[in-house]
Amino acid sequence: MAAVHEEARMAGRRLLTLDTLTGGAAEPLYLSMGYVVSGVIPEYALNYNSNAIEPTTVMYKRL
Repeated sequence: MAAVHEEARMAGRRLLTLDTLTGGAAEPLYLSMGYVVSGVIPEYALNYNSNAIEPTTVMYKRL
């Protein structure tokens, strides 16, 4: 992710967005990297472990 952030900076980007399975392992990782939760979309993401449709958390980070 550090390389992604640096590449975005070099390209003149000032804001990154992403979404991740709500409550999944990646969510606290992104929060620890400075991403901010924008909101949650219900019934959006396919949980590949259970094939259930789960909510996704939308996040952003200002560079």
